[in-house]
Amino acid sequence: MKKLIIVCEEKCRQYGDYLAQLISLEDDTEDETVGTKDGEVAAQVWLEKDYKANAAQLSSNQYILFIGQDKLIKEKSSHMNMEFAEFGMKYGWLGKQAVLSVEKVVEADKYENFISYAQNYQQNVEQLIKSKDKKALKAGAAAGAAGVAGAAGVVKAGALAVISPVALVPIAGIGAGVMAVKKFTLNSKIKEQQYSCAVMKFYLDDLSKFLGL
Repeated sequence: MKKLIIVCEEKCRQYGDYLAQLISLEDDTEDETVGTKDGEVAAQVWLEKDYKANAAQLSSNQYILFIGQDKLIKEKSSHMNMEFAEFGMKYGWLGKQAVLSVEKVVEADKYENFISYAQNYQQNVEQLIKSKDKKALKAGAAAGAAGVAGAAGVVKAGALAVISPVALVPIAGIGAGVMAVKKFTLNSKIKEQQYSCAVMKFYLDDLSKFLGL
């Protein structure tokens, strides 16, 4: 079994939890492996402070995904080739370390195209969730979250109540003439949608590739 540590800056914790949930889904069919093969990956979520406290003990063979856009994560990504970069979202990896981030908020004139793009991934994920028992999902996620002894920030059962952190529906009021305060609020909501989309795409399209599965 491959073990994946998901390291998040504080404000991105929900997206690390979300990815861990997706990994825990028993979503494969007889004909298709979805995301990663069921039971082959165990994920745990750390905050950046947990990573710094345990980094010296981590093996160079440990798979790590960093989520966010702070100084540490920017440094980690500086030599990585980006596997995906679109609508302000990007992720890539080098060896056994990967980075997923939102570099900039998608522009107003591209927002409708972004939402259409994101909703395709959301529909795929929703179909997977509907086909599985929610109790099994929670149990699998809790089991997959067993992690380094004493390390804080692993996935907690209470964090698993909501499978999708952000609804990917169009946000009203996006345009060139919005006030500064309103624009800040809109940008925050759009950025949440971008992170949710990037996590879904990474899980469905590229996580197995990163883990060498």
